[in-house]
Amino acid sequence: MKITIQYLLIGIILLSSCGQNRRPKPDFYKNLYTQEILNKTQYLELIKSLSAKYNDSTKTIPDIKIHFKSLEISNDSIIQPFKYDVRIGNEYIVRADSFEKIGMKISPKTFLTTNGERIQIGGKQTKPTLINLWFVECGGCVAEIPALNKLQENYADKVNFIAITFDDDKKVLRFLKNKEFNFKHITNANQFIEYIGTKPYPENIFIDKDGFIRNIEGGLGKNEDLDLETKYFGSIIEKLLLPTTKASKQNSASYSTTKNTKF
Repeated sequence: MKITIQYLLIGIILLSSCGQNRRPKPDFYKNLYTQEILNKTQYLELIKSLSAKYNDSTKTIPDIKIHFKSLEISNDSIIQPFKYDVRIGNEYIVRADSFEKIGMKISPKTFLTTNGERIQIGGKQTKPTLINLWFVECGGCVAEIPALNKLQENYADKVNFIAITFDDDKKVLRFLKNKEFNFKHITNANQFIEYIGTKPYPENIFIDKDGFIRNIEGGLGKNEDLDLETKYFGSIIEKLLLPTTKASKQNSASYSTTKNTKF
């Protein structure tokens, strides 16, 4: 579960999570970096101090993502463990997870979309691909759809946009009748999600034209300024669209290991 925050003091608060409203409210928060237990006031002060710290040192508004882990119960108290990412522009200063599947080469596989179209994921492609892992009842997944649609609108002819879920056809098609989501949709894909995915939903996986995973990102927020909200993802796509020689040089500098994993 993920909550995206740009703190109100120097930015905008953006909330995105799967089923956050159904979770009991925690009494305390546990910083998994320090193992420190915080009350709600201390937790909010920590987030504010992170924003202030990186804003003061870089003169740039940091993007901070809070990653909530599974709740813990101790002496009748509910404790919410958490980690956080801090990103300045396109560079992560702190990142909670290692995302070991970055650099993995995806074996080519053909899927049938909800529209009956056969598409290939992995292997050589004429375009890079953005895969969105989601499901209908994930609040954070639904919240980022307008931003994903904006991204698709901006790069419709240059990038393959594919949404993949474990939900069945009927459930997804019923959802799409009421909610515009302009990706190609693959359903009932539990096994492939297990193969390609890494962390809780929503997740966005960027694949280059040679079939390598180059970036893995959490969900976008629900900022009404969609150009601002999609700016970082747009910068990732622009890098993937570079001519092969230039992209290869940048990729070799960014990704130290390459894994070839068969599905």
